[in-house]
Formats: sequence, structure tokens, C-alpha cells
Amino acid sequence: MQTKRILSAFAFTLLTIFLLLVVASRSGEAAKAEEYHNVDADIGQAMPEPTPHGVMPGGKEENDPKDAEKPDIDITSWEYILAGPSNNIGKYTPYVVAIEDTAQYFDERAITPLVNFLNAARDAGFTPYIQTAYRSYSSQEYLLNGRASQIAWPEYPTAEDYAEAEKYVAPPGESDHQTGLGVDITDRYYGSLDANQMNQEFLVWLREHCAEYGFILRYPAAKESITGRNEPYHFRYVGVEAATYIMEHNLCLEQFKALYQ
Repeated sequence: MQTKRILSAFAFTLLTIFLLLVVASRSGEAAKAEEYHNVDADIGQAMPEPTPHGVMPGGKEENDPKDAEKPDIDITSWEYILAGPSNNIGKYTPYVVAIEDTAQYFDERAITPLVNFLNAARDAGFTPYIQTAYRSYSSQEYLLNGRASQIAWPEYPTAEDYAEAEKYVAPPGESDHQTGLGVDITDRYYGSLDANQMNQEFLVWLREHCAEYGFILRYPAAKESITGRNEPYHFRYVGVEAATYIMEHNLCLEQFKALYQ
């Protein structure tokens, strides 16, 4: 009898240890899955919910651009160059100059409006930081090759790897940064391009005042189906007249240019 009790206790102990190991293993797998999800979110840069159609960020109703006279501009002028999946600008190279005392560069013809925009943000109590501005064709090519190689590692990247990489990195000639007129603006103390980690009040201020300095929000959430991107920190110079019209009518640059076709 004593022997049976000892064997039963021993069996119970083994069963308990086995169950604890199973629980620990599943917890570890869950932790790894959560870690992978977080890394993927950083790459994909999770954005706020899109603004409903017909409503501008901040709750303003969208005006129909057909109801207002479009700006009398030369749509072929340098301010309106469009880089994207529908229009590859090749090795277009603007003349750029340094932005203040940073290592970032911007089209010389629009540097003053950009500095004025940044100074206005400072006057409003924010600490703007230029995350990315001009990026050359070769730099964009390097980034795309790097991402494709990272996906394919340890093999050489295939066409499928490049297609996957292009979900995160624009092909050379299709990046708005190559125009020299696009700029990613973050807060100095919220430097991540993950919109969920950024200073939301600052993003709202940038969006509401950008047109005063000739800038537009290049990739609005509500226009992602057209632009392919949702980047609440990416602003683009088009001049005050065009910017005012675009922001008032809740357009993206693609839609604005289409008005002149």
C-alpha cells in the first residue's frame, strides 16, 4: 500500500511538471508572436483611422472642387512635379541646399517657405525635427535593394522579394522625397515615424497650418486608396495658392493635378 501511494505521488508530480512545461512553452510562443507583431508594426508604421469620406481632418466638411474655380497656375511648373507609382520621374535631380543647420536638404526654390513653416511651429510651442527631406535616386535605389536583400537573406533577392520590399520602400523615381519638395516632420522628442508614438497635437497643428506656408499633407489617410500611402508627418511644398485649394477641398496631389488634364 505504501508503495502504491509513493508511485501515485510520483506520477502526480511528473504530470504537474509536464503541464507546467506546456504552459511555459505556450507563453513563450505567445511572447515571440507579440514581439514579431510589434516589429512588423514598426515597419508598417501603423496609422490613425482614416478620415471618413467628405470630412477633412478636424471635422471640417469637404468642399466639392467643382464648385470653386481652380487656381490659375501652370501645372507643368516645378512645384507640381508628381512622383509616384503612376509617374516615375527617373533620375530627376533638383538643386538642393541644407535645411538650417541640419544634414537634410531641400529644393533651394522652396527653402524659405520651409524655414518659415518650421519657425511658426516653434513659435506655437513645438520642437520640429526634420526626419527626412531630399533623397536622391541612387539613395532610394540603395534603400530598396537593402530591404529586398533583407527579405531574401541569406539568398539573393528575387523579383518577388523586390515586390515585397516595395510595400515599404518606394522604387527609385517614385519617391516624393526625390522631388526635393517633400519632408517628414516629427517632434524632436517624438522622433519615431510610427504615428501612434508621435505628438498628435503637433501633427494636427502641422495639418491645419501647412497651407499658410505653401505646404500640403502629401499622403492623407482618406486618400490612401489613391496615393498608396498614409503618412501624417509627410508634407510637400506646392505654393500657397495651390496648397490652400488642395487643403480646403481635401484633395491629394494626384487629384489636384487631374483637374488640369
